[in-house]
Amino acid sequence: MVRSIDEDPSKEIGKILKRIRAERDLTLDNVASLTGVSKTMLGQIERGVSVPTVSVLWKIAKGLQISLSTLLNEPVQQYEPVEILRDLKPVYDEDNGMILYNIFPFNPLSGFECFYIILEPGTRHPSDPHRSAAEEYIIVTEGTLKLQLEQQTFTLVAPAKINFHANIRHCYLNDSDERTVFQNIMKY
Repeated sequence: MVRSIDEDPSKEIGKILKRIRAERDLTLDNVASLTGVSKTMLGQIERGVSVPTVSVLWKIAKGLQISLSTLLNEPVQQYEPVEILRDLKPVYDEDNGMILYNIFPFNPLSGFECFYIILEPGTRHPSDPHRSAAEEYIIVTEGTLKLQLEQQTFTLVAPAKINFHANIRHCYLNDSDERTVFQNIMKY
């Protein structure tokens, strides 16, 4: 599936990234060092010529010590029902195997953000450690999720849940023939 930048909610990410960089008086080289994302890629994101993947977004958020929601700049919905798959715009991973919906953007008062995530069959999504104080709460609502936490692997068959400190390497896997759906609550 090929998507244009106009169809992706990440089209505003470049503007947000540039604003944050200016507010912190950071160069593209500084941000590249902090995030592990190349200066070229960061420049392309800022100019709106490249649509960042979920992995790149996480690296930028982690390196700048901001929430993923800050980059996505999603408006907070209050007292209004939202049909996630119809009303919200997804962000995709490199191979379109992971589809992420930012359902409750980060709010500093609550200290959390929540994502609705779809893993297509055969998808593997590794995640670098997050901030030391971050915790993840995973709720599998459809299918089977394999979660690798450093050297351990947990198999979660819906309905199932697990939580862990996110300051370790972790990986989400769907090695089944069916779609896996889970919610991920990030607590900071």
